[in-house]
Amino acid sequence: MMMIRATFLTISLFVHGYVRSSTPRLFILVLLMVIPVVIGLTSPIYEMSTVFPRQFFFPILTASAIVLLVNVAIFPEFGSTYLGLTTIEALQKTLKVQKDASQLFLTYRNRQTSDINGNSAGKKPSLSDLTEAKAELRKKVAECKGALTECSFELAFSVLAPWELKPIASKGVKKLVANTLSLVGACESKYALLGDGGVTHNQAAENKHSGKMRSVEGANIDQVRPRKEIESGDQQLLRYLLERVEEPLSGLQATIDRCVDIINTCVACTFDVPTLPSLKQGEGTPRRPKGILVQELDVHIDWLENEIEEFGRRSTEALEGAALKETDNVEMIDGEIDVMPRDEIFLISSFMLNLRQAASHTLGMLKHSRKLVELHKDRKETRSIWFPKIKLRKWLFSGAEEPESLPAAKRDAYLKEGGDPDEDEMTSRETVRERKDQGREKTVRERVADFLEWAGDSDDVLYAFKLTLGVMLVTWPAFVSGWQMWFYYNRGLWVGLIFILVFENAVGPTIWIFALRAVGTLIGSVWGYAAYEARNGNEYVIAAMILVGMIPSYYVQLGTRYMKAGMICTISMCVVALSTHLQTVPGSSQENFTKRSVTMLIGGVAATLVQMIVLPAKARVRLKESLASAIVQITKMETCIAYGVDDTRNIISTPRLFRKFERSAKKAEAALTSAETFLGFTKQEPRLKGSFDTQEVVYKEIIFVLRQIVDKMENMLQMRKAYGSAVLEQYNSLVYGYRRNVAASITLMLFACHEALTTKLPLPQFLPSARLAHLRMVVRVRQILLEEDERQEREEPNERLDASAGARRRALKLKFLSWNASAAALEECIEYVEELVNLLKMLVGSNEFRSGLLHRPTYREYVEKMRQQRMGTGGRGVEGDKKSSTIASSLAGRLAKIRGEEEDASVEIDIPNPLQRIHSRRVAVKTGRQKTRTVEAVEEEDRW
Repeated sequence: MMMIRATFLTISLFVHGYVRSSTPRLFILVLLMVIPVVIGLTSPIYEMSTVFPRQFFFPILTASAIVLLVNVAIFPEFGSTYLGLTTIEALQKTLKVQKDASQLFLTYRNRQTSDINGNSAGKKPSLSDLTEAKAELRKKVAECKGALTECSFELAFSVLAPWELKPIASKGVKKLVANTLSLVGACESKYALLGDGGVTHNQAAENKHSGKMRSVEGANIDQVRPRKEIESGDQQLLRYLLERVEEPLSGLQATIDRCVDIINTCVACTFDVPTLPSLKQGEGTPRRPKGILVQELDVHIDWLENEIEEFGRRSTEALEGAALKETDNVEMIDGEIDVMPRDEIFLISSFMLNLRQAASHTLGMLKHSRKLVELHKDRKETRSIWFPKIKLRKWLFSGAEEPESLPAAKRDAYLKEGGDPDEDEMTSRETVRERKDQGREKTVRERVADFLEWAGDSDDVLYAFKLTLGVMLVTWPAFVSGWQMWFYYNRGLWVGLIFILVFENAVGPTIWIFALRAVGTLIGSVWGYAAYEARNGNEYVIAAMILVGMIPSYYVQLGTRYMKAGMICTISMCVVALSTHLQTVPGSSQENFTKRSVTMLIGGVAATLVQMIVLPAKARVRLKESLASAIVQITKMETCIAYGVDDTRNIISTPRLFRKFERSAKKAEAALTSAETFLGFTKQEPRLKGSFDTQEVVYKEIIFVLRQIVDKMENMLQMRKAYGSAVLEQYNSLVYGYRRNVAASITLMLFACHEALTTKLPLPQFLPSARLAHLRMVVRVRQILLEEDERQEREEPNERLDASAGARRRALKLKFLSWNASAAALEECIEYVEELVNLLKMLVGSNEFRSGLLHRPTYREYVEKMRQQRMGTGGRGVEGDKKSSTIASSLAGRLAKIRGEEEDASVEIDIPNPLQRIHSRRVAVKTGRQKTRTVEAVEEEDRW
């Protein structure tokens, strides 16, 4: 009898663990399944009656009915209003960041800036704030997508169905945020070339404290960041080009601002949002209007379309005018103005086209807002009940059991394929396998081998095995006849239930959930004990005390991220007080309090030990696997971008290519989100090798770099999809070899990074230079344009007045501007890939040369080292370098004092941490120049 009970309990626990790990959406289902099984099979009852099912069935149905009645009839909270409010807040935040980015990008000299409406700006936008806002914008996109998904699965009572807002809440917001992130990236590149862009010392002093608050953890990180290619650009040319395009950019940004406000108003009117959250200056919250005229929306749609066309014309004319020197500016660049493909043109094109693309996405959302207003009027503002529109497969795999929990990463994807294979690869493999297996059936041995291989590589099976083993270890006394009653009266079944609730998919989450539930259990048990002892078991006092205790518990459960602590607190206070009052098991309130606390500790400690000892799943390992998966998906994205490198024909991108890219981009984003979650859990698990803080900084930077690469690649393909690419569509047969070198270099560097993460082997000393390959490609494109122009000049000598004017105009066409923007994004991608390589060198090392020229990072530094050795200062290694730098800095300081130009060293510029090194290098270069002048002066004196 006991063996049969143990067998059925084992099967139930294994099913619970497997379903919980593979499909977290069904966690509540399998939890309600396993709780009666554990209670029933570990109890000393041997006769089955209708009382036992009713003890579980009736309370669950009653609670469900009460929840449904309260949420639908008494306090209805339908998701349509929340969806509309979330969408409006996301659009407002995106618009604010976009306006600040435009204002900061167009600041190219020391002067008081103005906003897009011409008003004097009281506070200049900070590049550091814009960089930090990237994470907030990604969070807003996730919130909109989550709200839309949940509303689609819920009952709605509104005029419009929640899924009718999808073109704005999901697609529109995501595309607008993507372009805004690219605008912020353009501001960072502009800072790398022009510096602070007019930040005064007063503004820097205001940001002094915020600069000092930055952690010194990033000091070592700054040393591995490579130099930006645009740092060597022409500052005067960029300032001149910014002056030319300032007016059309400001005008288009003002139009976008007005149209986004109209979109927010339409969403508020059609989805019952009572007020409009505004980020503009002024007091009071604007209320939504009672109605909107469709004719007015038509006027704004036509206005925005005309503004986009006008922006394209004016911006192109501005750049053509710059190329033809149509200006009276006395500070104009000496010589011929070069608007052929180069870094400055890449930067200007990137900002122009991303702002234009943002306007196009705003136009699409504005047109859909018009449809929403028409539907709202056609239905005569009559509310309807919208039943959930559920796609079972999408619902099952669209969420986790808790926000802080994630399913375990799939180990077979990393160990065998190096990442999660896409659908095309899986289809091709299945086809090959089917052809192999045609004509014969698998033997029993082969089927068993396939099953064992699948079970050994499945994290879901591993999790279910560990859960089953742990629960059986803590509940085995229930299946021994002599200990069964002792186990029952001492509440031993609570240990098994607590083990199930605490056991997570990794060591870190298990420890964290154990801590939360232990605190909640202790507080709830104390309150339940106090509720019973207040009037010696008076039921009215118990009910009142529990009601008072539930208020903070529900607040913690619903309003904070410690929801499991609030949940277990409510359960514990009810269990201790009511079990003592009802005497379900003999015992006083003190005994029940002690049993509840002790069983919680036993179950939590057992779950932690099982997770740490039996095939431990460490968050650090999951972190590396997630990063490896992200790198594999980024490699697939790079393959889509490099499409056609082996084809001598001109390339036209296909929808299939875009779908494959989007699928890989989604998987990369999901892998990076998992990596961020597991990175947070690394602090909560023990580590024998010492503190993980230093490596945590490196992994955090790796996640940041990978997100930047994904954003840049998405921007590249978005530009190609929207405007095409002149180089690919016209000159691919001439540049495909150069494109192949760029793609091969990036792919090899990403492959080396993936192998370093998965194998922990040092990186090789030889890695191809993608930056040099990209520079060669750009030079080749310039050469092709000039050669084509010379050929046309020879064919039509009478019609060509300027030998290079045609090439310049051709280089400023929309398709060529699109290639320029893509080239800017690709250049930044290469820089971030180089930084990724350097970051991984900090983790796994590299096979560097021990000495010699190849060991030095650059030839210039090697020459400087040889010069120091000749002067007698190079033989002291690192200390000598430090000493020489100290002498140089002190010498520069004395020289500055003599000239009366000493600056306040405490003043710090509020710039993002990744760009602080550029400011430091500028200071170092300035100091080096002063040192050179001083040395020359001393040598001149000695000569005389």
